[in-house]
Amino acid sequence: MTWEAVRRIATVVLCAGFLTTGGCSADRTRPSAEPAPQRAQTHTPAPSSPSTPRPPSPSTTVPTPGSTAEPATSSGPLDAASFPDPRRLGRGWRYAVDPGDPEEGYAGNGTPALARDPQEIVQTAVPFGCARRAAMPAPAHALEVDYTLHGRKVIAVRGSFGDPSAAAAFFAGRADNLRACTGRGGSAAIGPLVTAVRARSENALSSRRTPRSDPWQELCVLDRDSVVLVAAQGSHGLTDRTINRLVRLLHS
Repeated sequence: MTWEAVRRIATVVLCAGFLTTGGCSADRTRPSAEPAPQRAQTHTPAPSSPSTPRPPSPSTTVPTPGSTAEPATSSGPLDAASFPDPRRLGRGWRYAVDPGDPEEGYAGNGTPALARDPQEIVQTAVPFGCARRAAMPAPAHALEVDYTLHGRKVIAVRGSFGDPSAAAAFFAGRADNLRACTGRGGSAAIGPLVTAVRARSENALSSRRTPRSDPWQELCVLDRDSVVLVAAQGSHGLTDRTINRLVRLLHS
């Protein structure tokens, strides 16, 4: 299941009321484990100057679930500068611009940076179908920045909690939920929901989501009062060297 599909599912769930279990990410909630339809690949490299996103908009719009309002390019204290520039990330990294999809209930803003509903981050942090045993508080603000790595999508989301203890609780709760779900299957079509959960440091955890049916590599980094979630499409984009670089750069 693609992260775009997960985002669409989370939107539907947020409209209904949040947090349960189902098919690719639990307490974000979905009632079944069947994979959702995938939309066409729409992330494209940013034109002309791929290493320089558009300056943050003065707008503070965070679209409500199902809304096609244009999201802001910043959220609370977060803006594009809260994420590493592709030039620092290394060869093969580029910014990407998601134009949005009205049928799936979200819009783009013409830049790589999009404000997100903080509850959506809680919904999409753990695969549906994984029972959530540990609490995961929602951040106060959330911003997504989209990249490509050698042409493959990479989605990065930073959640700002404003309180280091709340950020640590989210990080620890997600880690516990992923470990409890390791090897569990969503269905015969989906296969295992989570595999290869591995601590990269005291404050960084890598894992793989639905590696058999729709592989994504994931990295979660605790950075004082914020948490950064990174999802890279495919099975081999994030090498150990790349992960180590991300862990270093995602600490502000």
